[in-house]
Amino acid sequence: MTVQLDQAVGDQALDFLARLGANPAVAFYEHDVAFAITSILGQLGLSYYMDQYGNIIVRIPGKGPDTVPLALVAHMDHPGFEALSVQGEYLVGVASGGVPAGAFRAGVPLHVVLPGGERLPAVVEGRHGDEASREVLISLRHPQAVELPRPVVFDLPDYRLEGDTIHMRAVDDLAGCASILATLGVLASRPPAGDVYGMFTRAEEVGLVGARLAAGAGTLPPETLVLSAESSRALPGAEAGEGPVIRVGDAGFTFDAEAESAMIRARETLQARPQGFKVQRQLMSGGTCEASAFAIYGYRTTGIAFPLGNYHNGGPDGRIEAEFIRVEDFIGGIQLMVETAHRVSDRANTGVQQRLRIVPEDLRRRLEETSLE
Repeated sequence: MTVQLDQAVGDQALDFLARLGANPAVAFYEHDVAFAITSILGQLGLSYYMDQYGNIIVRIPGKGPDTVPLALVAHMDHPGFEALSVQGEYLVGVASGGVPAGAFRAGVPLHVVLPGGERLPAVVEGRHGDEASREVLISLRHPQAVELPRPVVFDLPDYRLEGDTIHMRAVDDLAGCASILATLGVLASRPPAGDVYGMFTRAEEVGLVGARLAAGAGTLPPETLVLSAESSRALPGAEAGEGPVIRVGDAGFTFDAEAESAMIRARETLQARPQGFKVQRQLMSGGTCEASAFAIYGYRTTGIAFPLGNYHNGGPDGRIEAEFIRVEDFIGGIQLMVETAHRVSDRANTGVQQRLRIVPEDLRRRLEETSLE
């Protein structure tokens, strides 16, 4: 039997996403996002701990001891700049993560984020140094002394819901974080057979740093199936509005079939409902996600992706614009993760596996009778 999500879960998930979006963050400056996440965990009645690197880890105990754990992983940071020094009347900012080429053009509006969350309006004045330096000159709209270093983000909406579309400066990967929070909230009241972990990591955009350190430290039990929840560039076959994407790999790795089987079993269960279920399956080669960080340390990994428009704020014609995803893809991803947690114990019984295990006797005999020996 599937776990049905009511409207309240969807509304709560969107509220979580809006709350996270109100906290701008780049790599190494995720503190405000982390505080919002821990506040939501407290609201849900879920305990957590932080590892030595500031990654947040949650565990929901399963109902039985014999099912392998499932971990849902997302990151808290987003590409932007880090203001590191002063040159004359300008701040010098270095790119933090994969900002698009348009971010280096003069006139791009920014916010310099101060301790406590205050934002100072600023603007890119142009590139500083050569292209390899990935630096810009930044001028404050109202010049004042700023204690450095400080994070600098694009002046884009924290969160805006227009019809069926969510627009944000940082859908990637706050949508992953919010969807995991909503999933954990459902599973806390309806736990599956195996343990479920939630992990919210730091500094993903500069090389999967938090995830790599957590994986290398063995923070999760070695038998854990790791599911990366990510917003990833929309591609043919992974299109906005067509449902969440079962991610079979990224730009660097092909993921694990056994881990994916839990999601495939969940897909089969959800699609068997009278109302059906929209879901896609694709190699999302537009970037590298945290499943790869865990894979290199021997974990069995899989992923879910929300098809993302304006990836890393790269809009048409080089403009810097808000990222966007569809509400139905976001809510569908929560449903898929909830169902996946309940199907880990049944992951060896997908339709494909059942069909391939049994060779019909007439076909067996025919091959024997036409043997080439």
